[in-house]
Amino acid sequence: METNKEKIKLTRRRFLGIMTGVPLALSIGTPVVAAGKMLSPANALRPIPPKMAILKEEDLLEKPKEIVYDGFPAMIFRNGNEYKAFSRVCTHLGCTVMWNEAEKRFECPCHGGIFDEEGNVIEGPPPKPLTRLKAWVENGYVMIQEEVV
Repeated sequence: METNKEKIKLTRRRFLGIMTGVPLALSIGTPVVAAGKMLSPANALRPIPPKMAILKEEDLLEKPKEIVYDGFPAMIFRNGNEYKAFSRVCTHLGCTVMWNEAEKRFECPCHGGIFDEEGNVIEGPPPKPLTRLKAWVENGYVMIQEEVV
C-alpha cells in the first residue's frame, strides 16, 4: 500500500521531469527559430516602394554614391548616361553591405558575404543577389524603383 510519503516522491519526480523537459525543449526550439530567421530575414524581404526621386542628375558624378531609399541603405552608380543601383541590405541576415572601391565589390561585415559590382553573390552565406534597383533620369532627377525580376 502507498503512503503519503511515496506519493510525494512520485510527484517530485514528475515535477523534476517537467522542470528538465521544459529547458530541453527550449534549447532545441531556439536554434530552430533562429534558423528560420536566417532563411527568411525580415529586413531583406521587406518590399521596396515604387519609384522615388533620389537626387538631381548633376549631383551624381562618376563615383558611386551612397543613398537612402525609403529608409534602406542603397548605392547608385553612374557610367556616362547609364545608371544602376542596388539595395545595400545583405540577403543573408539584413546587415548593411559596404562598397569596396579598390576591389569593385560589396562586402558584408557581419558574415563575410561578398557581392560583385552587379550585386551577384561571389562568396559567403548570402542565398541570393542584392536587390537590384532600376535607375533612370526623369525631368532632371535620378529616379529609382525596385526592378521586377
